[in-house]
Amino acid sequence: MCHVDLPAPDTWPETSSHGATMYGPDPIAAWSGDVVLKDGSTVHVRPIRPDDVTRLQEFHARQPMESQYFRYFSAKASLSDQEATRFANVDLRDRGALVVEDGSEFIAWASYERLTNRDDADVAFHVDEAHLKRGIATLLLEHLSAMAESAGIRRFTAQVLADNRAMSRVFTQAGWTVERHFDGGILDFAWPLDATARVLSSIAKREQRADSTSMARFLHPRSVAVIGASETPDSVGRVLFEAAMASDPAIRVHPVNPGRREVLGVPCVASIDDITTPVDLAIIAVPPDALAEVMAACARRRVRGAVVITEVDDDFPTAEVVGDARRHGMRVVGPGSMGLATPTSQPPLFAHLARARFAGGSLAISLQSGSLGASVLDRATRLGIGIASFVSLGDKADVSANDLLQFWDDDPTVGVVAIYTESFGNPRRFVRIARRVGRSRPIIAAKAGSDPLDDALYHQAGVIRVDSVAHMLDTARVLAQQPLPRGNRVAVVSNSPSPARLLIAALDAVDLKCVGLPAAAESWHRLPWSIDPQGFADAVAGRLADGSCDAVVAIYAPPTAPLTAAHANAIGDLVTETGGVPLVTVFLGQPNGPIRPGSPIPNFAFPDDVAQVLDRAVRYARWRDGELEHVEATTDDDAINDPDRDVRIRGIIDRASVEAPGGGDLPLTETASFLDALGIPFAAARLVTSVDEAVSSAGTLGFPVALKAADRQINTRGRAGGVALDLADAGDVRAAWSDIEHALGSDHEAHVQVMVPAGIECRVRATIHPSLGPIVAFGLGGVFADSLGDRVVRLAPVDVDEAASILAESQAGRVIASLGGSTDAIAEIISTVSAALDRHEFLADIDLNPLLISADGCWVTDATIRIRPPLAPIAPMRRLI
Repeated sequence: MCHVDLPAPDTWPETSSHGATMYGPDPIAAWSGDVVLKDGSTVHVRPIRPDDVTRLQEFHARQPMESQYFRYFSAKASLSDQEATRFANVDLRDRGALVVEDGSEFIAWASYERLTNRDDADVAFHVDEAHLKRGIATLLLEHLSAMAESAGIRRFTAQVLADNRAMSRVFTQAGWTVERHFDGGILDFAWPLDATARVLSSIAKREQRADSTSMARFLHPRSVAVIGASETPDSVGRVLFEAAMASDPAIRVHPVNPGRREVLGVPCVASIDDITTPVDLAIIAVPPDALAEVMAACARRRVRGAVVITEVDDDFPTAEVVGDARRHGMRVVGPGSMGLATPTSQPPLFAHLARARFAGGSLAISLQSGSLGASVLDRATRLGIGIASFVSLGDKADVSANDLLQFWDDDPTVGVVAIYTESFGNPRRFVRIARRVGRSRPIIAAKAGSDPLDDALYHQAGVIRVDSVAHMLDTARVLAQQPLPRGNRVAVVSNSPSPARLLIAALDAVDLKCVGLPAAAESWHRLPWSIDPQGFADAVAGRLADGSCDAVVAIYAPPTAPLTAAHANAIGDLVTETGGVPLVTVFLGQPNGPIRPGSPIPNFAFPDDVAQVLDRAVRYARWRDGELEHVEATTDDDAINDPDRDVRIRGIIDRASVEAPGGGDLPLTETASFLDALGIPFAAARLVTSVDEAVSSAGTLGFPVALKAADRQINTRGRAGGVALDLADAGDVRAAWSDIEHALGSDHEAHVQVMVPAGIECRVRATIHPSLGPIVAFGLGGVFADSLGDRVVRLAPVDVDEAASILAESQAGRVIASLGGSTDAIAEIISTVSAALDRHEFLADIDLNPLLISADGCWVTDATIRIRPPLAPIAPMRRLI
């Protein structure tokens, strides 16, 4: 449970739910962005401009005749000025067109044109012959679909020559449900632009493959240039070059320094332009005033990736330099990175500032902080944790933890992911990616400070959050080296009462259950103080095998120090006998680390931290089991998408937008229609302007009724605040009208509403968070909703299962369940409201307060539905943010 201050209704986000930037005054910028292609390279996508006429003609002229024929259904050697001018002048609504630039080269374009007086549009594509098979046409289709849907276009059509099999595959494999008709050598395609589960899944898979390939180019180079390599002892350039030279000999390392002819006996060049063979990765450690020029040279040379060690200040044009790198297909780590390493890759790579060498293993580490890197690697080595991959992200100007997660999801050597981050570049994307990756391997995140929204984000993604790097590594070593617990039963085997009782108290505090031997007086397995090594190991093995527990903690307090090694060796020999039950030891007087060198059994110096680590493991295992069950039950018929409901909602919003083009609250009748479209029960009400109308409406609706001033402060009570309840007859209505008129003035409108059964007052609100985009919150409602502190938040949309978890976490949900209220119906409302806000870009806020819940059902008695001018598209599209 958490209390979160939701944004004011007039606080709009800078990004849409899918990460697209706002329209703002510049629609060209809104639809422009860098994108990763399926070969891992990056390109720039933007709307076509009137000044593209000449480039469009040049592009057309260099395409082979067959390509021109496929595009125009005729041999067309050139585009006339009139044709090119028309193609290059679009309004981005009825006619839209996008181009793709690779560096300064114009390599593809695509367009749509709305059919007259319809919500259909015809699409066409043209990709440079030299850049086929890079996934460009599919990428353009995704972006064009987003642009068209934001303009009210609901369906695409296309005509393709039968011989153009490549374009046919683009349409049929993109994820949309496509209709095909063949006539006279031409294939007619048509498909709705709805973002169904199948479409979203297809786009996510393409994004994952592209991002993974992009990072693979980075992390598995065959040639590395160390720019700024030096022989000066202890200098950054020397440490980096020595690290790179310690990589596998299959990786060719080039020192670059204009002031030297060689570095440590290796021939040196003055500039990356002087290297005659391809360079995959550049490690850059140069003065800040030289960085922009060096980066530009690397981009021109088509270096695949750059790790920027150099630290820069706010005056450095980071966005411009990184943007130029992306346009030339180059990804960037940093600035302010301390490097990267991939000890388990083939060939292994070391390109970092940490002098210590570390063993390969299954832990992948991503650190935003460069300065923490050496300490983290040193501690991991001392704890006996093997590293699969290490990346210091620095300032995250380009590559982020999201990109690395996409790659690690494909890496079979990675068993656990550990992340330290100070900020999220794209939180919604992180949740989506982490949730998928977490189904196969745990993700542990250390983040400074405590933010309820961050907690909600991590919970939704199944990420294990810890509050320090030390806790991150302690949790990682247990998860990396031991199986997941199947439940929360923990057997404690100890030869000393004090540490055992300390651990049991810690287990109780985190809701883990300590289980002793059957018929034993104590809840833990007590051993003699002087137990011999084999007897100690036999007792532990017995608990591992007896099926009564889900984890075992073996505590040993040595009577004399020399006995420790023998007992540790005896426990270390049990590594093949755990039977899928995790085993952790606490050997007093011994440091944190493996029970013996090279052992996968983790030892803790004190029992306190063990309970926290096991609790995290149990909670992650429960989340993963539930997530896998949910994924298996999911079908392509996504319940969140209801075309008929969407049509009704669009009609309501369109009418309201005409009445209030600048946005505002829906009137009562439209609010009722909106909730009816969502299938949410709303207590019948009528708008009245006089006491006689109020009496008449009350009689029509049926007594008892409530009278509520239309301009009252929402969720206020009492006649002085504009609300009168349980009015039993016409006399009560007249008296209430008089009291409200006395309090608020004589010139007011009011709502007459039927009374519904008394119940628990709850609140469901879906709104726009300034940085997270659409979110949904649930908790206790009514007048004191904001002060009660019962509010559980998730990113929207949520499905019914996630909504049920919101209820379980909230105080309101637990009260409703205890009184026999319908939690299933409320979960459906939470899910439906969250989906509506996420799918309709004109919606700003849906606030149901109170939602009255009783054993008889649930009803909304007050609702505020706020619309806004369009800010950004919600259709799915891939883009580097």
